[in-house]
Amino acid sequence: MQLPLELPWLKNTQLVDVEPALSPYLLETQSLTAKLKETCDKFSVTVLANEFRSAPDALRTELSEQVWCREVTLNCNGKAAVFGQSWLNEDACTVGMDAIGETPLGELLFTDSNWQRGTLEFLRLSTADYPALIELITPTTGVAPERLFARRSWFKNGKAKILVCEVFISESFYD
Repeated sequence: MQLPLELPWLKNTQLVDVEPALSPYLLETQSLTAKLKETCDKFSVTVLANEFRSAPDALRTELSEQVWCREVTLNCNGKAAVFGQSWLNEDACTVGMDAIGETPLGELLFTDSNWQRGTLEFLRLSTADYPALIELITPTTGVAPERLFARRSWFKNGKAKILVCEVFISESFYD
């Protein structure tokens, strides 16, 4: 799935119409994984993709032409709550971030003080433009909200760089 990385993402001061219950998750500057684990009785990660890909044009300056992409769902109580897409440069792969399996990426990034997080940026996605997200949200019914919030931020550790994008696909974990 290709998220719209080339669009101008917003700073949190530009966010509007955020559901009050979602705000603490969307604006969390520490580990979203840790926050979800606090909320859910049972937390898990499902790896959807973990492979080399051609970098989207919007990332080629920051990363390179070929990059590692990892797509996952962060699940609360057996239901996909967040779709995560991470783009890793070669240096991030060299330190093993491409081979973490079902370990939450956030768990690793926030327990190693060498990784520094950049500014959070936000986007409101039209769900209709992302049929794969609809399948994750409602695999049997196909009913999904019209719009979803996404956020992204860069993590850097020396020359290692990771762009982490997260789409909040379920309201059930924060209702």
